[in-house]
Amino acid sequence: MRYKVFREKGYQIGSGVIESACKHVVAQRCRRASMRWTEQGLNPILEWRCLLKNNAWDGYWYPDTIAA
Repeated sequence: MRYKVFREKGYQIGSGVIESACKHVVAQRCRRASMRWTEQGLNPILEWRCLLKNNAWDGYWYPDTIAA
């Protein structure tokens, strides 16, 4: 990677942001005691969690109510 160029442009180059997102989106919901998931069953749950965490839930279900 061209770290110097990316830093000059203000890009995030560390993994901390991604690791934190994984902790909040995935681990808090899916890694509880005795939970087992298949990929087919987990993907829809994670999609919904992402909508909630990004405050996009209403826009997904009620797109006509979002102001332009």
